[in-house]
Amino acid sequence: MKGFLKFILIFAVILLASAFLAPFFYDFFWTFHPFKFERIFQRIVMVLSLAAVAFFVRVKKETLMGYGLAWKPQSPGLLGKGFVAGVLVLGVVGVLRILSGQAIFDPRAFSWGEWIAKFSLALLTGVLIGFLEEFFFRGFIFRSLLRLLRNRVFLSVVITTLFYAIIHFIGLKKIFVGPDPSFIDGLRLIGAPFLSLAEWPKFWPQAVGLFLFGLALIGAAYRSGSLYPAIGLHAGCVFYVKLDDFFVQFHPAPSFFWGSKILYDGVLGWIFLSAMAIGLWIFLKPARTDTPNSPSGGKAV
Repeated sequence: MKGFLKFILIFAVILLASAFLAPFFYDFFWTFHPFKFERIFQRIVMVLSLAAVAFFVRVKKETLMGYGLAWKPQSPGLLGKGFVAGVLVLGVVGVLRILSGQAIFDPRAFSWGEWIAKFSLALLTGVLIGFLEEFFFRGFIFRSLLRLLRNRVFLSVVITTLFYAIIHFIGLKKIFVGPDPSFIDGLRLIGAPFLSLAEWPKFWPQAVGLFLFGLALIGAAYRSGSLYPAIGLHAGCVFYVKLDDFFVQFHPAPSFFWGSKILYDGVLGWIFLSAMAIGLWIFLKPARTDTPNSPSGGKAV
């Protein structure tokens, strides 16, 4: 609990510091390039957050082990199997949409060099997003909640997964910032994400899909006692989504059953994501625990 509250406090300080610094950097950069105030604020938050994470990891490197990043002989296999599972599941959904006429298989005419570049970029993006998000959500947040809630697995899973699903939509609501921004405008930017939640009728189908995907990811991490199958699964799904536009043309009008081109905002995508989450929970071997209070095991309430 102490570590989790410390994280909340540090992030609050980062937001306030970013709101304070953003007007000064805005005035400084305006003489060279007219960057938007919102973009400068976001970049400052990112830089300060990365600096805080780097300092945290440098001081307490052993936390990487507790969060499931210990590299073991089976880690490459877990990483690879997770990646293949992500690509296959989304691939099956894509094939069903093509067979039903909801999409058309129409590969783009790129050279070999262009294809290699696009595959490499998609792979790098998938691995980077998979590692960062799994370390934060299924590593830091989930493990911290397990300790805070005394190994109540069900409650920790639900809270972590809801947070994961909702946070993807906190940038929907835009606010107006004038030509002479101030510290108050920075504070308004801090509050803007919470106003975005009022737009829930626009994004609830995507949120349902992300919640189910989060269940699959957290099941892979918790049952295996390692983040690597979740990292692989996340990376594989991102890899597929980054490339499918180069192979498939989707129906312009999304439907409730088929969803849109993002694949997880319709009933069909929900079915496959639910099946994946259940399958991972059933077939993955539960992690061994040395103590009853270990973050990777214990009682499930």
